[in-house]
Amino acid sequence: MATRTERLATWASGLQYDDIPEDVIQRTKDLFLDWFGCTIAGRHHPAVKAIAIFVQQMGPTSGKSELVDHELGFSTSPAFAALVNAASSHVVEQDDLHNRSIMHPATVIFPAALAVAQDLGANGRDFITACVVGYEVGCRVGEFLGKSHYARFHSTATGGVIGVAAATARLLGLDSAAMLSSIGTAGTQAAGLWQFLVDATHSKQVHTGKACFDGIFAAYAAKSGLLGPKDILEGPKGMGVALVPDTPIPSAIDTDLGLDWAVLGSSFKWHASCRHTHPSVDALLQIISTYGIKFEDIDSVVTRTYQAAFDVLGLSGRGETIHQSKFNMGFVLAVTAQKGQALITDFTEEALQDVSLREFQDRVKMELDEEINAAFPQKWQGKVIVTCKSGERYEQFVEYLKGDPQSPLTRTEIETKVKALAQYGQVKDTDRIQQIIARAWDLENQDSLREFWL
Repeated sequence: MATRTERLATWASGLQYDDIPEDVIQRTKDLFLDWFGCTIAGRHHPAVKAIAIFVQQMGPTSGKSELVDHELGFSTSPAFAALVNAASSHVVEQDDLHNRSIMHPATVIFPAALAVAQDLGANGRDFITACVVGYEVGCRVGEFLGKSHYARFHSTATGGVIGVAAATARLLGLDSAAMLSSIGTAGTQAAGLWQFLVDATHSKQVHTGKACFDGIFAAYAAKSGLLGPKDILEGPKGMGVALVPDTPIPSAIDTDLGLDWAVLGSSFKWHASCRHTHPSVDALLQIISTYGIKFEDIDSVVTRTYQAAFDVLGLSGRGETIHQSKFNMGFVLAVTAQKGQALITDFTEEALQDVSLREFQDRVKMELDEEINAAFPQKWQGKVIVTCKSGERYEQFVEYLKGDPQSPLTRTEIETKVKALAQYGQVKDTDRIQQIIARAWDLENQDSLREFWL
C-alpha cells in the first residue's frame, strides 16, 4: 500500500496545467507579482548583498538564471540565482502567508521555480504548474508538521525546502519515483531555527535562500539518480518524529489533493510587519476609524491573541532594529495608532528613536485568548481593547484580515503595493515596472520567463 508521501509525489509529478482550476491560475499570478515586488524591495539589505558576493565568489557569473536585481550585473545557475532572489524577497515582511501551514510559500517557491524555468527555457504554463505543485507540497508539509513544530522551527524553511524540490522536479519532468526522491533528499536537509529573532541577525534570509538552493539540489540530483528517503515525513526516523514535539497531522499530506488548493489558502500581507501582529493592527485601525480616536487619546491597549504570537513576537525584545521592531506587538501598534497605517515607509530609524512611540509601546499588553488560540492556524483572529485617557473603553474583534483568502487584495491593490515596494527598493524606471506587471497578468501566455528583473 502506498504511503501518504508516495501519493503526494504521484499527484505532484502528474499534475498538468489543464488540471488546474482557473481561480487557482489567477491567484498564482497574483501571488507571483506580489512576490516580485517584495524581492525588489529587499535588494539593498546587508544579508542580500553578502549572499550575492558569495555567489560571485562561488558560482558561475554567467548563466541562464537571472537575478531580479539587475543592478548586480550578472546571471548564474538556478541554485545560486534562487539563493539571492529568495533572500531578497524575505526582507521587508510583506510576502504572503499560508494560514494553515504557518508558512511564507511565495518566498521559496517563486524564486526557485523562476530560476529553474529560465534555465530550462520553460514557458508560463509550465511555470504556473510547477508553482502550484510547489505550494501544494510545501504547504501540506507545513500543515503536517503543525503548531508545535512552528514553535521551534521556521516552517517556511523546513516545509519550504520540500515545496521547492517538488516544484523543481515538476519543471524537470521527473516521474513519481524521482519526485519522491527529491522530496526525501529535501526533507533530510530541512532546517531553520528562530534564534535570529533574539539578536536581530540575518538567518531569516538564509532560511529562504538555502531552502531554494537545497530543494533545487535535491531535484536535479534525483534526476541524475540520487536516491532520497521514501518516507521522510512519516517514517520512524523522519520529520514527524524528529521535528514535531507534539503530534503531526498525517491527513494534511494527501487529503483532497486536486480539490483543496494551497494557493487559494494563502494570504497577502497589507501591513509591513510580522503577520502575527496583523489581527491586532486591523482591530486597532477599525476602532480608530469608527470612533475617531487619535494617537494622543489612547491610554492603553490590550491585544488578545494566540500562543504562536507570543512564541515569535516575544523573541525580539523592545525592537532595537527596524526588522526587530516589526516583530514587537507594542511598537507595531504604536506606529499604527500614530500613522493610521503600518506601511513599509513607517518603520524607520527615526521611528525607533521616537519617544512617543516608545512610551505607547510600553502601554500595550498581550493576553492569551483560549478561543482565538484554539482556532489558530485555520483562523488568524484577534481582539483589541483600547482604553482612552478619558476613561472610554472600546473593543474590536477581527475574524478575517485584509488580504486573507476571504478578503484578498484586488489587482489594483496588488499593483499599488508592488509600485510602493519598487519605490522603496529605489527603482526609478516606472515604465519597466509597468511592463513587469503586464507580463505577470499574462503569465500563462509567456513563451519565456526570462527578463523578469528590474
